[in-house]
Amino acid sequence: MKSRSLVASVGGTALRLLIAAAAVAAAYLTGATLTDEPSRTLTLSAQSIPAENGLIALAPGRVSVGELTDCSYRVSSAVESGAVAYEWTLQRFSARSGVWQDYLSTTGGFDGAGRTVDWHVRVPGNPGTYRAILDVSGDRTMSEKFQVTC
Repeated sequence: MKSRSLVASVGGTALRLLIAAAAVAAAYLTGATLTDEPSRTLTLSAQSIPAENGLIALAPGRVSVGELTDCSYRVSSAVESGAVAYEWTLQRFSARSGVWQDYLSTTGGFDGAGRTVDWHVRVPGNPGTYRAILDVSGDRTMSEKFQVTC
């Protein structure tokens, strides 16, 4: 008796799965939805903006810092072509000791044509005066100092 009930149970489960799969496939092929909500038409629009607006043309030897949202900053610089290894360092000025101290750093590199390199850095809960440094093969370039208030 156990073997008959087991076969019937497995057979019933397989049949239910087959019916459910067929129903999902039919709904997918006919474009039907599984909700009772009516479909809505959504119209999107976009405005064309010239690429030059709001961008700063960077030249090698200059580091720019732009403030983003949520205590984040975008640090950028142009780097000339070749096999390049670079290191970004964010330094914080210590009013107590009167010196710049390394706060965060990261490395990167590329091989090929010159390009703009970016670093997105977040500084939450540590207000103070900062500067960013880009070191490309021993050639260091510093940003202007900037104030973090969050």
